[in-house]
Amino acid sequence: MSKSNKIVDFDSKDLGRKSVRSGMVNMGGQLLSVIIQLTSTVVLARIISPDSYGIIGMVMAVIIFAGLFRDLGLSTATIQRKEINSNQISVLFWVNAAVGLGLSVLLAFCSPLVVWFYGKPELLWVTVVLGINIFLSSLGAQHAALLNRHMQFVKFNVAKISSALTYFIVALIGALYGMEYWALVLGAVAQTIVNTALVWFFSGWIPGLPQRNTGSRDLIKYGLNLTGFEFVNYFSRNLDNVLIGKVIGAEVLGYYTRAYRLIMFPISNIRTPLAAVALPGLSSIQSEKLLFRSYYTQLLGILSVVTMPIAAFTFFAAEPIVLVVLGLDWLPVAPIMQWLAVAAFLQPVAGLFGVVLLALGLAKRHMHCGLISGIVLSLVFLISVNYGVEVLAMAYAISGYVLFIPIFLYASKNTGINLSDFYKGVWRAALASIISVIILSFIDFADYFDNIYLSVFIKAFEFIITYLAFILILPGGKTLLLMIVNRIRQSLLKPTS
Repeated sequence: MSKSNKIVDFDSKDLGRKSVRSGMVNMGGQLLSVIIQLTSTVVLARIISPDSYGIIGMVMAVIIFAGLFRDLGLSTATIQRKEINSNQISVLFWVNAAVGLGLSVLLAFCSPLVVWFYGKPELLWVTVVLGINIFLSSLGAQHAALLNRHMQFVKFNVAKISSALTYFIVALIGALYGMEYWALVLGAVAQTIVNTALVWFFSGWIPGLPQRNTGSRDLIKYGLNLTGFEFVNYFSRNLDNVLIGKVIGAEVLGYYTRAYRLIMFPISNIRTPLAAVALPGLSSIQSEKLLFRSYYTQLLGILSVVTMPIAAFTFFAAEPIVLVVLGLDWLPVAPIMQWLAVAAFLQPVAGLFGVVLLALGLAKRHMHCGLISGIVLSLVFLISVNYGVEVLAMAYAISGYVLFIPIFLYASKNTGINLSDFYKGVWRAALASIISVIILSFIDFADYFDNIYLSVFIKAFEFIITYLAFILILPGGKTLLLMIVNRIRQSLLKPTS
C-alpha cells in the first residue's frame, strides 16, 4: 500500500484482464473453502446433535441482526468510491470499531431477553460470546475492504481459507470432547481472530487517529443507506428462523437451517467471489454505460450457467443428497430443501442487480428494494409458519418469483439496464436446467443401484451431461461456454500476483 495519503487505483482499461485473473483466483479460493466447509458440515453433523444446531440457529438470528450494524456499509463504501485516501479510511475504521464494541456490550446486556424469549438458559453465554465475536470482526472490516478494492484476492483468500480451516479444527476438537453447541461457538470465535489478524497483515495498512474534515460524510451516508437495506433485508432472511424456533421448536429449526445451508452453500460460494470481483470492477466503470451494461450481462450469464443447474440438481436429487451428506437422521430435511431449491433457482441471479445499484452509488434505491421485499416476505413468514415448515418453505419460494419483476423494473430505472438484458443473460441456463430435471425424472439409471453414494454420483453425472448437451444445443450456448473456457485459459496463462 502506498505511504501517501491517496490510495492508488487500477486503470479501468486493465479491467478485463484483472477481472479474469481475480475471478479465477476467487473461484479457486472458494473451491478450497467449499471443500473445507463441506467436510466440516459432513463430519460435525455426525457428532453434534440437531438440537445443538437449533440452539445456534436461535442465537444466530439475534447475532446476524446485531451484525447488520457492525460495518454500517462502510466496507462497501470503501470499495465503491472511485478515489479515497488513508485519512478517510481511518475514520471509517474507528467508526467500525466503536460500533462493533457497542454492539458487543449491548448483546451482553440483552442476553437475558434471548433466554426469556426462547426459554433456554443455555443461550445466555452463547449470546455473550458470539456478541464479542462481532467486535473482533469489526476490527478487520476496512482491511478486508482494501484487499477487495484492489482485487488482491490471493491474499484475501489465504485469510479466508486459513480461518475456515481454523473453525473446522477447533469445532471438531470441541465436538469430540462432547462440547456440542459450544464447539461451534468456539470455532466461530477462532475463525474470526485468525481472519482479522491475517487481513491486517496482508493489507499492510495501519489506521491513523481519526481526523475531522476528511470528506468522510458522503461515505458514511452511502454506508447508512446500505445498512438500511441490510436492516430490512434481515427480516426476510432470518424471521423464518425466529418463527420456526418459537412456534415449531428447536429440532425442526435444526432441519430447516441444515436444508437452507445445504442448498445455499454451493450457490453462495459461487456467487460471492463473482460479486466480490463485480463490485470493484463495475465501480471503476460506473460512468461508461455501454461497457458497464456489457460487463453486467456477461457476469450474469456466467453466474446463471453455474448456479441454476446446482439449484435444479438439488431439487432433483434432494433425498439422496441428504442421506450422503447428513445421514439418515436428517431425512426430514429433503422436502424442505426441494422448496428452498426452487427459491435458489432465481435468487442468486436476481440478487446480482443489487451489486449494480451499489456500484452506481444508488444505495438509497437499493434500500427501497429491500424494504419492499422485506415487508412482503415478513408477512408471508408470519402467516405460513402456522401451517408447518414445508408450507413456509413453499411460500418463501413462490413469493420470490412474484416479487421479482416489479422490484427489478423499479431498481433498473435509468441505469441503462433493462429486463430484457436480464432474460438475455439467464434464459439458456434456466431452460437447460428445467429440461434436464424433467427428462431425468422419467429416465434415471441411478435407480438401478442400491448404493446411495454411487446413486448420487450417477445422478450428478447424468444431470451434468444432459444439462451441457442442452446448453450446447440452444442458440448462443456454445459461444457462452467458449467464452467461459477462454477466460479460464487467460487467467491460467497470466496468473495473478
